Amino acid sequence: MAGSILLDGLWEFRFLPGASHDSADAAKTEMTEFMAVPGCFDALKKYFGQFGCGVYRRTVECGGTVRLAIGGIGLAARVFWDGREIGTCLYPWSSETIVFDAGAHGRHELRIAVDNLRGDDPSALFHNFYDFYGYGGLYDSVTLEELPEHYFERIEAIPLDIGSGKVRFRVFSAGKVPENYKLQFFFDHAPAPACEVEAAGPLWEAVLPVPDFRIWSPDTPNLHSVTVRSSSHSISTEFGIRRIEAAGGKLLLNGKPLRLIGYNRHEAHPDFGPATPLQIMLDDLTMIRDQGCNFIRGCHYPQKEAFLSLCDRMGMLVWDESLGWGNSEAHLKNPEFIRKQCEQTRRMVRRSINHPGVILWGFLNEADTSVNSAREIVTKLCATIREADLSRPITFASNCCTKDVCLDLADVISFNTYPGWYGGLERPDSIDMIEPELSRLAEFASLPEYRDKPVIISEIGASAIVGDHSGMRWSEEYQARLLETVFRFLRNHPRCTGLLIWQFSNAKSYSCGGHSLSRPRGFNNKGLVDEYRRPKLAWHRITELLRAEPVRRGDGQPPTGVGKK
Repeated sequence: MAGSILLDGLWEFRFLPGASHDSADAAKTEMTEFMAVPGCFDALKKYFGQFGCGVYRRTVECGGTVRLAIGGIGLAARVFWDGREIGTCLYPWSSETIVFDAGAHGRHELRIAVDNLRGDDPSALFHNFYDFYGYGGLYDSVTLEELPEHYFERIEAIPLDIGSGKVRFRVFSAGKVPENYKLQFFFDHAPAPACEVEAAGPLWEAVLPVPDFRIWSPDTPNLHSVTVRSSSHSISTEFGIRRIEAAGGKLLLNGKPLRLIGYNRHEAHPDFGPATPLQIMLDDLTMIRDQGCNFIRGCHYPQKEAFLSLCDRMGMLVWDESLGWGNSEAHLKNPEFIRKQCEQTRRMVRRSINHPGVILWGFLNEADTSVNSAREIVTKLCATIREADLSRPITFASNCCTKDVCLDLADVISFNTYPGWYGGLERPDSIDMIEPELSRLAEFASLPEYRDKPVIISEIGASAIVGDHSGMRWSEEYQARLLETVFRFLRNHPRCTGLLIWQFSNAKSYSCGGHSLSRPRGFNNKGLVDEYRRPKLAWHRITELLRAEPVRRGDGQPPTGVGKK
């Protein structure tokens, strides 16, 4: 094998009902069928609703020091090479990289045992009360690369000055790092290097101007590429030159105020789970962009590289957040939970840092941040992010709202609120609750201690069952009226920087447990399109509103597709 090999495709497979990744004798399990990678075993009819461990197997020819990269798994895994365990994957949706000695060059066996089990351990990252389905399988691509003695781990490209095109590059080396070595920088696939520098040690960093640079913005999503080469290895990445900042109660992109509108989006599809093909991601983003939106919140876990790359190319702005949902004080105080949260958040930032579309880092959706004990974990997560990246603001989606005691720690205030849906249940119609509640939140966010922070309504919406046209709760008409009321109130509200509708498409939850009675069919039905992306009435209503009053994308231009039939 020369260089890197993509291991996607058919793997041998066996499902072990009730087994965990820890208990399964994966190294000796006999295979009985095939499974696609990327793919989720419980997205198939055969294993739908079953819990246990799937063992994946394939062979590969290689040798020496190799790097195995797994783009994402669910929910926990062990990895075996020629029968010996070489690593674990314990951070759902996060990427995992394992560097190891593969042995002599030849044919070797790779096995991955991955389970979809949930539990109530306070230190766990995925809990049995989470309101979205934790599929079992390999969510993303798997690659294997033979490495030289001195190799590159990763490269970071942080834009510093949109006026001069200067970028801070950080190159991380590993293996037998020479005392001194040369690096060549090639920009935008140029045949000749733009510069050659002397480097030393495992971390080299410098500020370099990008030749013939162009600014990235939603309407002009210009991307640059850089390849760094040494005498033994090379590494490449794409990046964009832009500036994002929170100042004076606004989010500024390249110095201009942003008005954000878009959707919360789960990486989910009933046929594939979170192992969605590129075409589905592209279709989703095309629908959202052509409707007139400019903003996506990737809920509630780190987003795939492929999805973020599409957003970069299509000029979509992204909130990327680490895994968490409704965590209680018991979780937030647990030392192991805090450690895992910081580690997975650090991994997210490292993986996504070069994507110009990512403008916000987030974590801990709807945690109990109304208690003072929550300040420790929020403080540590903010510090973890700022240690890795100072170029983007930080936020977290709070449903504690005016009772939240951690809002001062974030750069952007984000509220999850559902007036007209979770409230006024004694009345057939409670849409009149929306404006008073949003006004109350805007007034609170205008207090002296918060008024310099931008405000985003990060979740708001209502469920609708396709075909219900009664006009009452759960009908398409009720959802459309509710969201039209929200849109008209917030569209030009001076205190609201952004609106994220919950949610783009229906997403699978669990059919039993605490949420089951409010999740008909085992789905969260608040999508403006159903799970197969068929639009509901609310989708058409929001489209009409955005065509009548297009949102500006941060550079003074309406989004591509607005007004097109």
